[in-house]
Amino acid sequence: MKNVFTILLTCVLSLQFAMAQGITSYQYRRVAPADMDEYIKRETTYWKKWAEAEVKKGNLLFWAILQKVGGMNQEHGSNILIINEFMDMDKGADWGGIDAMFPDVKMEDIQTWDISTNRANVFHRPLNHIQEENVNPATDFNYVRIIYHNTKSNASHLAFESDKWKPMVEKAMADGKTLLKGWGNSQIISPESDEFPYSSISYDLFSSLNDALSPAFSEEMSIPDGFFDGLQENYAGPRNSNVFRVITVVTPEMSR
Repeated sequence: MKNVFTILLTCVLSLQFAMAQGITSYQYRRVAPADMDEYIKRETTYWKKWAEAEVKKGNLLFWAILQKVGGMNQEHGSNILIINEFMDMDKGADWGGIDAMFPDVKMEDIQTWDISTNRANVFHRPLNHIQEENVNPATDFNYVRIIYHNTKSNASHLAFESDKWKPMVEKAMADGKTLLKGWGNSQIISPESDEFPYSSISYDLFSSLNDALSPAFSEEMSIPDGFFDGLQENYAGPRNSNVFRVITVVTPEMSR
């Protein structure tokens, strides 16, 4: 069992949606379609209970499992996104605690590393998060569109999002002219390379897949002249955007 958890720690300590320490980690995994039902079962049956226990201990502040909807390279690309937030990234969490939680279940039926493969880990520093005034995250945050931005000046892009885009979305929410239930962004800390040219992400939260795939704003909404001036010119390359289904989430306030 010691060797098993050594392998697990090697995989997950490079992990880490984070607020308190200012760091978030997105871990992208590949699960074969034939194993997807079993993978989701293990995450929602066993690892969710473990996450709830770690939240109560104060070790874990956020945990979520998301499944990609559509996208490119479906035969080989990542199709699961795990989001973790630790109180202390160096301390991590009590990974071995799951063994004691399910004494009558074999670890081979709980672990997920033999039916999934890690593809990437991306670390973020959260900057903004807004949501509709009367939103209920447990029932309204069902799909998320995650957008990676490749810009010449990250500072200019983030200034646009904070000073112009965020207030515009807030007003559209208040006026009932957007399908967005929430929006946020963050700065990418790592990796930084030619193979991964993105410097920030933004995310749009929706209540349904139809909403996530539809125009986010009403045709009646007016945007001031010059609102987008300089935005496109600041892009160094195409954006990368994918839609994910929210399978399960654990926070101190919510478990679903």
